[in-house]
Amino acid sequence: MVVSPVRADEPAQQPTSDDPAQQLVERFAPIIMLKQQADACDPDGESYRPGPVDIVLDNPEVALRQVGRDDIVVKRAPGAADLFELGEGFFLDFPGSSLTPGCIYEKDFWKFTGDRPSTVYAHIVQQPDVPDKLVVQYWFYWYYNDWNNKHESDWEGISLLFDASSVEEALASAPVEVGYSQHEGGESADWDAAKLEREGDHPVVYPSAGSHASYYGSAFYLGRGAAEGFGCDNTTGPSTRLAPEVVLLPDSVDDPADPLAWLSYTGRWGERQNGAFNGPTGPAVKERWLEPLPWFDELRPSSVVIPASNSDGASVISSFCGLVERGSRTLITATVTPARLVVALLVIVLFTRFLIGRTDWTRVEPEPLRRRRRAGQIIRAAATTYRGAPLVFVAIGLLYIPAAVLAAVIAALGRFVPVLGDLMALARPSHGTNLFLAALAGSFVNLATYVIVNAIVADYQRNGESGLAAVMAAARRTWDRGDALLGAFARAYATVVVLIITVIGIPWGIRQLVRYQFVPHVIAHEDADAAGSLRRSTELVRGRWFHTAFVASALNTIVLVAATLLSLLLLVLATAVPLWLFSGLVTLVYVVVVPLAAIAMNLLYGDAVAASEGAPRAELVPVD
Repeated sequence: MVVSPVRADEPAQQPTSDDPAQQLVERFAPIIMLKQQADACDPDGESYRPGPVDIVLDNPEVALRQVGRDDIVVKRAPGAADLFELGEGFFLDFPGSSLTPGCIYEKDFWKFTGDRPSTVYAHIVQQPDVPDKLVVQYWFYWYYNDWNNKHESDWEGISLLFDASSVEEALASAPVEVGYSQHEGGESADWDAAKLEREGDHPVVYPSAGSHASYYGSAFYLGRGAAEGFGCDNTTGPSTRLAPEVVLLPDSVDDPADPLAWLSYTGRWGERQNGAFNGPTGPAVKERWLEPLPWFDELRPSSVVIPASNSDGASVISSFCGLVERGSRTLITATVTPARLVVALLVIVLFTRFLIGRTDWTRVEPEPLRRRRRAGQIIRAAATTYRGAPLVFVAIGLLYIPAAVLAAVIAALGRFVPVLGDLMALARPSHGTNLFLAALAGSFVNLATYVIVNAIVADYQRNGESGLAAVMAAARRTWDRGDALLGAFARAYATVVVLIITVIGIPWGIRQLVRYQFVPHVIAHEDADAAGSLRRSTELVRGRWFHTAFVASALNTIVLVAATLLSLLLLVLATAVPLWLFSGLVTLVYVVVVPLAAIAMNLLYGDAVAASEGAPRAELVPVD
């Protein structure tokens, strides 16, 4: 196995100078925990480490360019003196394309770095208007940012706040507060906070793989705003420990011959691109370089850790993370090959129009149940029925609340089951296994809940009564049919799962899944037992498999898209809502939208029965 040559278990730096300032920055220098790569160029691990800027200076493969029509090359292999006091109209350009990186940046980083140790840059600053406060900043230089906002170079870091009026006072004391930079914002902690991991006086930093946002622990983190970043950060282990060398930076540099003359460079440290893909500016350009206290005031007290205990919430968050990543790729495609994006969007629009045009959307009455209807008419009729008594159907959907609690309990108890518990122990500190168990428990419970909701809706509509009392009566009758429902569900679930996990049986598993779509409706309308409901459902689907599969898939897609969009909107807008409450609100979204699909599936059952009895579509009369 080939891995990038990151140094593991490096000792913390010992004082190397009699200078109090150097002693201070070395005493509190951070320990950095990098997410390990399984192999070189593995995108799931951290490909880089904080390094010296020297790797891009006097480097013949790096160009200094001036902004213009052709972004002309001012100089190859620019040194610190060449960058001295250059402004916004200049940028460094590394080998490769920042928007389509491949593995070139990782390979070049290790080629340029060689056996140089990891490095952080320290800066001590006191605001003139607050002389009794002192801040020690640690800046990390990363060669490439491989996240949603891909760009060459990345400057991140942490800061320590002291109640001290001099370096000597700070050296004789301890910080009172720590701030970790995360995207456009950051997170604070008291020096004695439980979440701040330390090795002696050295704070431990967990950079997110790819984005390099600095966190206090090993976890998955959710960003829903500019200050947190849009997307998900991963600092989970196993990790590689780094104790970097510390280079002390002055406030400014006035001599172009100074090796640190690059500090006065206000141009970009990477390839020029649009928006978030542009190369970043250096640390001395940041407002907090000389005025760090306002930055501390804006820090968040915590970051949002992605939970693993609720399947609905975890599913939405996973969708959010994937959506942001896909959005980033779409923006990159629009920048690099806009014609390709236009063609793809055109194909999607035309295909959607084709599917919509394949059915009839004429408004028809939802009753009687057993009559022929096209897919579009089923959807419209279901919407009409739902709008007629929304509270009634929401009451049926409330079954999803105890189901969500049950799924969470099953996932939590999974750690105590011998085999599953061992798997989860092996996965620590990663939450991947927890998420898998939550999804596994959630998929089973949610599917069972969906079947029960369909059965209650079918019974409610069969008896033609209305109101909440009728819902309770339908629920009681469904409970009485519990043996048939449970038996049919268990047989169908086991059959489909066994076929799918064999891989070779996937086509047959999908075939059976469609054949069993009407099991709850057959039990509710025809009082069939478990075996009889499976046979009857199969009979109703025979000769209509593709139609049943298409309509059922369309209905589930509508529910999934509606629930996901509403949940994502809630996730982004309600940033102050804790995730445990968010998970409950996501469940409420399903409470509202799933009964609509259940009504439509009941109408689809009625269409199948009418078709089996030979009723023609021509008998259907549209409603004015």
